[in-house]
Amino acid sequence: MKFKTFASFVGPSVLLMLVFIAFPLVSVFLQSFQLTQPVMQTVEVETCTPGFPTQTCVTEVKTVPKLTETGGIETTTTWVGLRTYQNVLQMDQVWAAVGAGRLGDILQIDFWKALRFTLTFTLITLPLVLVVGMGIALAVNKAAASLKGQIIFVSLLPFIITPVIGA
Repeated sequence: MKFKTFASFVGPSVLLMLVFIAFPLVSVFLQSFQLTQPVMQTVEVETCTPGFPTQTCVTEVKTVPKLTETGGIETTTTWVGLRTYQNVLQMDQVWAAVGAGRLGDILQIDFWKALRFTLTFTLITLPLVLVVGMGIALAVNKAAASLKGQIIFVSLLPFIITPVIGA
């Protein structure tokens, strides 16, 4: 196959993968080193209650986000480097737990608790899905020709029902 023909077939796919996968991944990775927060301002807010014959008004000082001319919330972005990752991983608490010999304390940190759950879920469900999928494939392969349609329908039913309910 000539390179021009190959490029005309593969080019659109590569371009779309760059636009919808690679560029967003790079953007999110770079943004993970930044901290974006709203600019806050202190304002006095007067709240009045209807009343007859007198009206009761209360003045409070509140901190609210500062708005731009277009009505959006004004934000400020600062470069924080690896501080975000240090806050999430909480390695100082991990090393303190390891040093004290209390490894169970590590699992009380949110990130490590979530990582344990994700790995446990993946390591349990992945083999289960593979075994059930292989069982269904073998059942379809061994079934009589008159039953293959029904077995395929029943095995694909969860994939059909979920989008229908979602729609």
